[in-house]
Amino acid sequence: MRLDYSNESIRQIESMAEMLIQARPKGIVAKLFRRAPSEAEVQKVCKMLGGYIGEVFRRARGGEWALDQEYQALGLHRGDRWVFPPAKVHKRLTNGAEDNLWSYFNVLLEEPWERNDALLYGVSHRVK
Repeated sequence: MRLDYSNESIRQIESMAEMLIQARPKGIVAKLFRRAPSEAEVQKVCKMLGGYIGEVFRRARGGEWALDQEYQALGLHRGDRWVFPPAKVHKRLTNGAEDNLWSYFNVLLEEPWERNDALLYGVSHRVK
């Protein structure tokens, strides 16, 4: 698996998340013989995968990493806009495929990142 900070590499992060979900013990017998990851281990994975997703986004669209004081969550911000990729990874690992990371990343790329972006997108859409 090659992670090169390209937008396309987020597909591999989504595949990794799916593999992690599939590796979790299911059923009573499996849980007796294999231990599920601790919450600390899950949080570490969320920060790693979410950090990667956020960094790919930051390189493409800008922004700064920071800790949001209101939610006490690591995220990217630009002006008053925030995105929280580590929290999204946690949702993916908790809820499954309905919180697909590749889809999430593409939605992030399509959304205006700040007010000036909204104006640029409006103009570019009218030009096409």
